[in-house]
Amino acid sequence: MLYDVTRTLTPCTAVFPGDTPVTITPTAQMRAGGSCNVTAITMSAHAGTHVDAPRHYSDDGAGIEAVPLDVLIGPARVISLGMAGAITTADLQRALRPARPATDAGYAPLPARLLIHTCASDIADDVWDAGFAWFTPEAADWLGVHGLRLIGTDAPSVDPANSKDLPAHKAFLRHGVIIVENLCLRDVPDDDYELIALPLKIADNDAGPARVVLRR
Repeated sequence: MLYDVTRTLTPCTAVFPGDTPVTITPTAQMRAGGSCNVTAITMSAHAGTHVDAPRHYSDDGAGIEAVPLDVLIGPARVISLGMAGAITTADLQRALRPARPATDAGYAPLPARLLIHTCASDIADDVWDAGFAWFTPEAADWLGVHGLRLIGTDAPSVDPANSKDLPAHKAFLRHGVIIVENLCLRDVPDDDYELIALPLKIADNDAGPARVVLRR
């Protein structure tokens, strides 16, 4: 079974305040006498579902074309945190604990890829809502220390909407964790899946719009 967890891009797609909106403009139309239909698209690389490159929060970081495919494809776990506001280490430990027998540390062994399902999945694609769930830097560090390679969220960012220094982004960067944002995990049961998250291969870019699919 396949779950498409990608948000559909349209001219109405909500973007982060100040980002370039999505514009889809026909440049050739068969009904106007053209030999085919062609469109031009202008948008922020962070509009809709996308993968952040390390370049997004570090001038020395790799561009999106250099993110390893073996990080973007592989086993992943979906967990639900029906919340907004700060996601703490304790929140993650509670959500992971029922999934596997408890360890001495009191939490389940972490998967290499983790997708967080929050109330943001119920927000319409054309609505900007700043009240999304975000990670404390301590939670991001905890995930990184325990071997996480990719974090996915249905929120527009892993940091608060008004953050200027992006501490969670930078904590994930310290541990080499790739970030996928603006997923739509509505109707996806918490479980283990195969993740396929392939961003556009744009040279030296800070992010890439992506089609993201979960497969049982």
